[in-house]
Amino acid sequence: MWDVIRAKNGAYGAYSRFSSIDGIATLFTYRDPNSPEDTLDAFHGAADTILEDAKSSLTRDDNAAITTSIIGTIGGLDGSALSANDAGWVSLVRYLRGESALSRQRRRREMLNTSVDDFVDYAIRLKSWKTPSIAIVASQSALNDMEREMSMFKVQ
Repeated sequence: MWDVIRAKNGAYGAYSRFSSIDGIATLFTYRDPNSPEDTLDAFHGAADTILEDAKSSLTRDDNAAITTSIIGTIGGLDGSALSANDAGWVSLVRYLRGESALSRQRRRREMLNTSVDDFVDYAIRLKSWKTPSIAIVASQSALNDMEREMSMFKVQ
């Protein structure tokens, strides 16, 4: 997805997130100059790309791509040192979610044990979703242009 949306098509960012809390996968771009149809095609092809990569690039060089993904994920989880204000906010959110230090450690351990099989499992689940929700955030004029040019969009 990154190679197509970011590197080839020039979006400032391409992201994929999965919430272990509610099971929602989110695929999104930032400052994407491409038509929504092109980006959505890349999103719809993400599962196939993961499955193809699982046979080749994910397992190359002693699973280097998986190790890099794990490091990035753990880094995003822990982040940098928080200000007092941010630490308070994070503590509140964790409290409201019922998230304990034990559950965070369990999640870290699961991340550290990620294998190519986990990527395949995620791709299969991603591929099985039948009716994804689509939301596009853009200026009103851009949305109007999309509605005129692409029958798949209804501006609300």
